[in-house]
Amino acid sequence: MKHDLPITQFGLSAVDMDSTALEVLQGDKRATTGLHASYRHDHEPLPQIGNRSMVQDSRGRDIAIIEVTRVEIRRYCDVDATYAAIEGEGDKSLAYWQRVHLAYFAAECRRIRVAWDEQQEVVLEYFKVVQLCITPEEFSKAH
Repeated sequence: MKHDLPITQFGLSAVDMDSTALEVLQGDKRATTGLHASYRHDHEPLPQIGNRSMVQDSRGRDIAIIEVTRVEIRRYCDVDATYAAIEGEGDKSLAYWQRVHLAYFAAECRRIRVAWDEQQEVVLEYFKVVQLCITPEEFSKAH
């Protein structure tokens, strides 16, 4: 599919990118989280409602077009089970969310040279799928 949209790949490894791409296709993943300090460090604007991007898998294949529907800033320690379920990764529990995000945010803090603590602000980006580019069945066959 030809497009001018920014690319979104969730996760740092190919396994994570592919599992989260499938979660988007299945409707389970409806949010993502970034470290607020990283946006400032990288001079990137925060997500804006209405922004669209193309989700791709680890092989660079188009999966779905998503659109930002809501953006919140919270401290890491204030993220709750409701949000973890909306982010939709793993077993959708707060414990799973904390485990995988703690590792990611600690690495991000090292990259941007700030100290990590659970008071750090995170950006909660809610989104909806506006167009599927592949079905979950087609995706599963390809992986």
